[in-house]
Amino acid sequence: MAKGQIPPEPIGNPFYKSIVLSVSTGFGLGFVPVAPGTAGSLLGLVLGWLSLSWSLPVTLSVFLVLFFIFSWLADRACRHWGVLDASRVVSDEILGQAIVFLALRKIAPDLGLEHWLLAFIFFRAFDITKPFPAKTFDKRVKNGFGVVLDDVVAGLYAALALHFYIRIQ
Repeated sequence: MAKGQIPPEPIGNPFYKSIVLSVSTGFGLGFVPVAPGTAGSLLGLVLGWLSLSWSLPVTLSVFLVLFFIFSWLADRACRHWGVLDASRVVSDEILGQAIVFLALRKIAPDLGLEHWLLAFIFFRAFDITKPFPAKTFDKRVKNGFGVVLDDVVAGLYAALALHFYIRIQ
């Protein structure tokens, strides 16, 4: 078996299978042939934008619940395809990208294109480079939690970078 491959565990129930694969692939964005993670991040921008209208406790609660749901679904989808971290699974990018919007809460009414672009660029940069401890989670936690956790860390780093950018502006 090649590196990163595991014995496939197909999902038998068609309804359950459609839910697991639809959500974990970002409703099909994970099947984009080039840069599926980038495509998934675009959906994360929508979730992040929606979160700007929620209170901070609601936002944190929703993100925490999504973390556990997306971790479980990512694990199930990866097992279905027999790959530890299938590139088709982009729910991790959706959540990671949305987390960046925590840095934009105070300037939400003044949110401009520059902030949207920086939120996207910072997240993609940190997601691709995986600075510590993201790389550790990516390499050592071989389940759905590892798949999602490295993107959560990338989202937090991107939120910090964006926060500092806004502060020095």
